[in-house]
Amino acid sequence: MFAPSPQLGTQAATKPKAVSRPSFPAAFGGAWRFVSGDTLDGEPRTDRTWTHRGTALTTMRADGKAPHRWDYLSRWEMAGLRAFGGFLAGGTGYAAVVEPTETLQALQLSGLAGACSAATWAGFRGVDGLVTWKHRKDWVWPLHVVLRDVLGLPEGIAPSAYLSVPQGYQEMDGDVIRVDLPGNWSSPELARQVAQMVITKLGLQEVKASVQMSGTKRHIVFRQASRAPAKVMFSDPEIRARVERASAGAPFLGLSHRDVGICIDLDDESPHLMFSAAPGAGKSVLIRAFASQLLHHGGVVIIIDFKRTSHVWAYGLPNVLYIRSVEDAHEVLVALAEEGNERMDIGEMNAHREMEGKSPLEMGPRILLVVEEANTMRKRLAKWWARNKPEGDKSKESPAVEALGETLFMGRSQKMHAFMVGQSLTAATVGGPEMREAFTARILARYSQNAWRMLVPEVSPIPKASRHSGRVQVVLAGQAHETQVLFMTDEEARDWATSGIVTPAPKPYELGRRDTPINGHITPSHVEERVVSDADGTRHLRAVETPAAEEKPAAIGLSDAAQTVCAGISGPPNPGVTTSQEKRDLMALRNARGRDQQFPDHVEIKGREKLYDPRDLEIWARNRINSQNEEESATGTE
Repeated sequence: MFAPSPQLGTQAATKPKAVSRPSFPAAFGGAWRFVSGDTLDGEPRTDRTWTHRGTALTTMRADGKAPHRWDYLSRWEMAGLRAFGGFLAGGTGYAAVVEPTETLQALQLSGLAGACSAATWAGFRGVDGLVTWKHRKDWVWPLHVVLRDVLGLPEGIAPSAYLSVPQGYQEMDGDVIRVDLPGNWSSPELARQVAQMVITKLGLQEVKASVQMSGTKRHIVFRQASRAPAKVMFSDPEIRARVERASAGAPFLGLSHRDVGICIDLDDESPHLMFSAAPGAGKSVLIRAFASQLLHHGGVVIIIDFKRTSHVWAYGLPNVLYIRSVEDAHEVLVALAEEGNERMDIGEMNAHREMEGKSPLEMGPRILLVVEEANTMRKRLAKWWARNKPEGDKSKESPAVEALGETLFMGRSQKMHAFMVGQSLTAATVGGPEMREAFTARILARYSQNAWRMLVPEVSPIPKASRHSGRVQVVLAGQAHETQVLFMTDEEARDWATSGIVTPAPKPYELGRRDTPINGHITPSHVEERVVSDADGTRHLRAVETPAAEEKPAAIGLSDAAQTVCAGISGPPNPGVTTSQEKRDLMALRNARGRDQQFPDHVEIKGREKLYDPRDLEIWARNRINSQNEEESATGTE
């Protein structure tokens, strides 16, 4: 009988193949590999031997993937583990036959203990993974991506197999980070390149890389220098000695790694400073220490503070001009630009006087403009100008902002400096990208990654922001220096600011005026030397008559002030108050004269009455702390 022929499109039935049975030599070889600790398939994974473990971080797998950890064990170690496992399984089976009940109970107890241990281990690993997830995502994995190809590591190797980067390594000292190298590496030059890549990728500061190339356990260990101290107190005699040694143009800011002092030279490195930080990061602390040192050496500080109470230490100091109102901020910024132009003329005259062998004219004291919450100042200046600009003036930009730009472009040669402070110092806040570039020294604390990329994009990677109070990053010339800033109490700052050369601060109406100059650049009459050009282009000095000074307003007493420039300072009367507004204003003025440190000094005494400059009283009334003007009240937010 014939079998049916297969139909079209189908395959003929085939005989099942006989299952090949392992021959005796093949079975013996498999048993030998198991007993001798070799791989079960006979394919080598690493270069291990009977007595030596495999070379670290290398592979002999045909697919190039990373071997398991036990593939690096020597064959004697693997044989011992298999023998122990076989003995344990065989003993348990024998006990189950001889004493089944006791064996079952023992297995239950051991199983429960093993389950508890496994759950504990899994819980620990899970919590540790959640806690360190962001650290591994932001720092460990990016470093692994860079190093795996350079080191020629097997495919699929985990970063933990060769990287040791603990969480919070930025705050640790000593041997903190370790990178294990493949055991077949032999090039110290490549190892040094890897070390530089690690330093750059992790943003390490003040570290020393030690390369170990002998033996099979080759590695690089990174030792971090001692971190910046937790506190830098002016009361410490050593710190005070550093402050005393600091020059007039380079105040002491604080300490960095290895107790290295950090200073910014206003004459050679950066005439202006920018400080971007979140609230509570120590902005006022740094400004207090910086400004008090400049005052100690005869400088003048002008503070624009719409929060009104950021610098209590400066209240009433003779060498500080404290501005709290937007009107006076406008006038001061415009006047500072005029002051800068006057100093530019003096600088030009001094250049010609030097060529003629004459002594130079005095430039005047160093001026520091401190702007608290620059974001708020820009907005308030724009609103004030929109309401108060002359009729017919169609300009949108406040002249004060333009004047600030002129001041920033002057800087070091005119001894005029700006310290801009804010939470987010965008280009629009400062006045434009070209104005922000005038701040070559930038200080950041408790910053976000966006703030860092905006202000100092040339420094990468971004150092991890510290939550420690007073810990900042001082960035200068593309290099970041972690610094703990100098801390002065209010009393220490006041004492230091007035213990050296005290230069009386000018009034807003005195800045930029040659007839009422601040200490330094002054001419005895209204005739000055000015650089002029003849018709043929020859430039030389010539005496030029300057306009006569404006007549100083007559001094007034407190009674007249209560009716004129200070009218209404006591605020609206409370219900039931019968005292007239004039008497309440006069009483408020008399109380302020005895209590307010910033109340202006009298200019004359007529009989028993003290007389005051009405301009000083008007400025004081606008800038006093307990002002009732809601527009000028400070909230401290932006």
